[in-house]
Amino acid sequence: MIPHILSTKKGYGNGYLLKINTSAMIMPMFPAANLAIRKSAIQEVGFFDTECKTSGEDNDICIRMLKSKWEMFYEPRATIMHKHRTSLRGLLKQWYGYGTYQPYLFKKHTPKCLEIVYQSNKSKLNWTSRRFYKILGINVPLHIMIHVTPFYILHAFLLTLILSLIIKSPLLFAFVLLGGLSSWLYYSGWSFLRNCITGKTFRGIPYALIRYLLNWAFVFAAFKTGLKMGVIYFAVTRWRDLDE
Repeated sequence: MIPHILSTKKGYGNGYLLKINTSAMIMPMFPAANLAIRKSAIQEVGFFDTECKTSGEDNDICIRMLKSKWEMFYEPRATIMHKHRTSLRGLLKQWYGYGTYQPYLFKKHTPKCLEIVYQSNKSKLNWTSRRFYKILGINVPLHIMIHVTPFYILHAFLLTLILSLIIKSPLLFAFVLLGGLSSWLYYSGWSFLRNCITGKTFRGIPYALIRYLLNWAFVFAAFKTGLKMGVIYFAVTRWRDLDE
């Protein structure tokens, strides 16, 4: 998920969060499980949005805070014990719930456009985005969000690989296979190879499979919910933090 406290841990340390005038989906935020807000700030920016029925109310209020005069401060010494799900079914349900709110927030905080979000080393959040309000001179009629992540790239290569086998094109097969391997090495392969040497790889395989299933639950929920409200939303996914 792009809106996460990990961006502050890796990019800010102790201190104030940046006020970034960009997509609501790549703004830094704090989870409500470990968040304190002044009463006067709540009275000014408004209370939690009750339309965020499953989750996302913390993301929404942090967006409004960052767009106001108020500052948000990250204090690493402020910790809380959080009880995680202990079953795969519980995890899938939790991540499905996470995915359901993102289209609503995207529609609430951005105009109708096609927004493409991708990783960038130039951004302090490691993510950047580009918005297109017109395509071929025609106004974009919907809210469309596409995250370019390894999860989607991998499946795009797999689908193209299957297509090359169906149409029996050796050249396309070789091209896609080479591109897929290059993409895998760039995003995750080097750490995978490093873990092979250190003996960590096989211990991490079950967790990688769980992460894969959670990604699908998250993506499916966001896409399904988005269609119901007139939003085309391909949610962000992550996989690298399992093997780093």
